[in-house]
Amino acid sequence: MNYPTISMRELDCWIMCGRPMELIDLRSRNAYEYSHLKGAVNIPYEELERMLKEGTLERAEGIPMVLYCARGSLSMLACNHLSARGYMVVNTACGLAAYRGKYLIH
Repeated sequence: MNYPTISMRELDCWIMCGRPMELIDLRSRNAYEYSHLKGAVNIPYEELERMLKEGTLERAEGIPMVLYCARGSLSMLACNHLSARGYMVVNTACGLAAYRGKYLIH
């Protein structure tokens, strides 16, 4: 699969600069409600898989989907699935556990 992987520090810069992206939090709804990154929408990994099978996952033309999870493994799997289906995706390394920026919402 061919997609870029960025660090959480780089993602922080993207958010700060207002770079166009669809920021997707793949963690459970409870984890998302507890904390998430500013501007992120919650699509739990299991729902993402269902949406792919049903063909109901919408994409914005020319805007990458930036995926993150708790530790980086689910976002990598999701990027593999999505990029194989033609989605423009960006993986975040190490997940939210590695985030030290100012855009974390509690």
